[in-house]
Amino acid sequence: MTLNDVISQLRYGELRSLAVKDDNIAIASYVNLALIALYGRFTLKMGEQLIPMENNIVDYTLNSDLLIIDSIYDENGNEFHLDDETSLFSILQSSYNTIQVPNPVTGSTLSIIYNQAPDTIIYDDTDAGTIAASLALTIPIPPQLLEALLHYIGYRAHGSVNGDIKAENNTHYMRYEAACKRIDDLGLIRRVVPPAYVNQQESITETDTLYQDPDL
Repeated sequence: MTLNDVISQLRYGELRSLAVKDDNIAIASYVNLALIALYGRFTLKMGEQLIPMENNIVDYTLNSDLLIIDSIYDENGNEFHLDDETSLFSILQSSYNTIQVPNPVTGSTLSIIYNQAPDTIIYDDTDAGTIAASLALTIPIPPQLLEALLHYIGYRAHGSVNGDIKAENNTHYMRYEAACKRIDDLGLIRRVVPPAYVNQQESITETDTLYQDPDL
């Protein structure tokens, strides 16, 4: 599925009554918003960040493409608690791009498994060549999410014209929610579960681990 395919669907469907249907740059921006919403809702792309620990440094910055942390492991494949108030050793996500690690040990490494943000779709209308290349860009979602993508774009585009709670933008949002629920109910997007042996690149002893969580 290409950007041109999506634009064609929108032009004769969700955006047919709006002037924006002929503005490919604006449509590309709506596509990007829809992709972020879908990637945050479903497991479409997994990323990994390896974070080397250092003594007395508690705060560590997360990758800029991180949407949601899925799990955190040490070098032995042990999974750590995240934001668990009942565990004294829980790792905390103190902000959208920062975690706090209790008692970090120099030489230890954390593996952060996360839902990764989609690549940005950029529409370039500089000349005929760049327009053709832009229209040929792949929209990185499986076909079963096309309906949800189109309704989300319809919701955002109509909302920019009319914010009335009874307006068509809200109808598209309800259709978007219904499409996502149908995907969940039918199990059309497989849940990705990272293996328990993540990042066992080398053998280490128990005393070399980040810390020992008694709740594990």
